[in-house]
Amino acid sequence: MLAALAAILLSIGVSTDGLERFVPPPPPVTSTELGQAYDVQATLNVGAARLDVVETISLANEAALPVAYVNLSVPPRAFGYVTLGDVTVGGKTAVTSWTTGTNLRVELGDRLAPGETADVVLVFSLVIGPSGGAFTARTSADRGVLSFGQWLPMVSPAIDSYGVGDPRVTFVADRIAFALTTTQPLARDAVACPGLVEAPAVTGTAWRCEIEHARDFSFVVNPRFHLTQHSVDGTLLRVYTETVGGARTAELAAIALARLNELYGPYPWPDLVLAEVGADGGFSMEYPAAIHLTRTKVTDTYVLYHEVAHQWFYAQLGNDQQREPWLDEGFADFTTRYLMGIGENQCSGRPIDSTVFEWPAGPISGGDWQSCDGYFHTVFYRTTEFLNAVRATTGDDAFFGAVRAFIADNRFGMTDGSAMLAALQAATDADLAPLFSRYLATYPP
Repeated sequence: MLAALAAILLSIGVSTDGLERFVPPPPPVTSTELGQAYDVQATLNVGAARLDVVETISLANEAALPVAYVNLSVPPRAFGYVTLGDVTVGGKTAVTSWTTGTNLRVELGDRLAPGETADVVLVFSLVIGPSGGAFTARTSADRGVLSFGQWLPMVSPAIDSYGVGDPRVTFVADRIAFALTTTQPLARDAVACPGLVEAPAVTGTAWRCEIEHARDFSFVVNPRFHLTQHSVDGTLLRVYTETVGGARTAELAAIALARLNELYGPYPWPDLVLAEVGADGGFSMEYPAAIHLTRTKVTDTYVLYHEVAHQWFYAQLGNDQQREPWLDEGFADFTTRYLMGIGENQCSGRPIDSTVFEWPAGPISGGDWQSCDGYFHTVFYRTTEFLNAVRATTGDDAFFGAVRAFIADNRFGMTDGSAMLAALQAATDADLAPLFSRYLATYPP
């Protein structure tokens, strides 16, 4: 290319001195190989369901190439809840663009070289309402209860919200620090968040929470909450409820936590928060060190065990939940049914490694959840059938030993289906290939 350009320049009498030193700039690239820490200052008006936020994201480039921009996942924008204000990088106004309904691209200005750091500061507001459907226990306002889940802009691949499965993929941050100020005094137990560091003695306006090694952060606010506490293997369970006493919820969560510590290795955070949201229906939802429970599910054994299992499959062992939902939902369903001693009773013929996009849906609604070839029967129940078949072939000790070791080796990282299958095969002399071929469309690779 340079030789051709030199010939053209010489033909018109232009000197080519220094042309050999010309190097075209590299194309803009991004990466999720970034060290991350989040500092969040938020002010909440409970009556108006309005949260005003200043978020500082401290980034460190751990990739091999300079990073020109980052993608931030903002699921509440799918509902029209988000108003974005100033965005700066290193103190300078940043160029931003919405590349999907929920993906915010932030240009870093001067490219972030390997090893370099930068602070991205976002100012934004959320005014939330009843979200409904699969989103009732995420970011939603129902019956005076405000739940904030998958609300915080976080580094992610450039994806969009989808009405089936989980609407984003995030990576573990070294630290997420959250300081909340309310515009009116609330009771101490009105705010449920993991890693509680500071709260009013009785009533007040300031709470502070901090969690390490977390890929998301959630909280729930309800002035009518009452708190039930329980301890399991050094972990403090904090259960916030309104419509029921918290004892049964705490008991079920404690059973699940103790059993899962044995099966899959120790729970890594100092507390686990379970909070009742305002909606009756819809789905409960998991977050690192936190669980949001809809009102009809606060004492549901299956739901409690399933959401606690997600503290291992997703919170510790991350995966692309849109491309391979079986790795978190399937393992959570299998674990729940194993603890309860119940079978899968599935009727799907689809591959368990189907993506969420196999079930057409809009950004916030739609999708086949319940039919035999729907999301639940395929990703949840048929994966349980598959894992039970693997377990029957390898034996319990080999199966659970392999999964426990795999979690330990990949804790707080990201994995994929091929790595999990390799770990299961390595745990036994039996040939698992026929099972893999029967249940997974991507096997053999």
